[in-house]
Amino acid sequence: MKLVIIAAGLGSRLSSVSSGTPKLLMPILGTPLIKKLLSNCIDAKIDNIVVVTGYNNHIIEKYLNDLSTTVKIDIAYNPDWKLANGVSVLAAKEFISKDEEFMISMSDHFYNSELLKLIKSQSIENTIASVGADYKINEIHDIDDGMKLDIDENSHLINAMSKNLDTYNAIDCGIFKCKYSFFDYLIQAKEEGNCSLSDACNLLIEKSLMGSVDIKNYSWIDIDTPEALAFIEQNPEKYK
Repeated sequence: MKLVIIAAGLGSRLSSVSSGTPKLLMPILGTPLIKKLLSNCIDAKIDNIVVVTGYNNHIIEKYLNDLSTTVKIDIAYNPDWKLANGVSVLAAKEFISKDEEFMISMSDHFYNSELLKLIKSQSIENTIASVGADYKINEIHDIDDGMKLDIDENSHLINAMSKNLDTYNAIDCGIFKCKYSFFDYLIQAKEEGNCSLSDACNLLIEKSLMGSVDIKNYSWIDIDTPEALAFIEQNPEKYK
């Protein structure tokens, strides 16, 4: 199983505290975020990651090339990193075999290995992709910016996905498990002028092919603001 890590963006909302350091390399609880992700992978028996770079790619790539780890690291460069995040996933396509399932994670989402294991273990036999769904809506940090999900709680299929939903019962935690054919939907979304992950997922939703995984009591957080960083520092036990 391979994990695609999207690390191409600017991270402008963290600029006041990052001093130009890419989010993937920022210290979280004293450790660069990439090392936490690698530790999660080792524990979840994911032996290969594909890091998609863009903005400040030379900084990230030098760090990764100098890093000692048992996890194989491939690097894909996305020259169109200013575009939506689906373009970054497409940049990783050459590293994924047509007959294999793979996973996707945002580089700035902080979580523990048990959450990664849970989503990895779920079957996507009857869907094309599935995403971790957090039903603990009242505990979501910065819910206004969260990707909201309307999920059928019997089939676990997603009925709607958008940051602007008025009616929803869960939040997308930013970890996906996909079949190779998910790239076809990303390509379709790009051809239609929209190429975010959620655009491709909504194409799947139209065909009842987008599933979800209840992440139960596991915690995660999108490290997109200084406030999110402070929250982790104040509540480290939530992410162990």
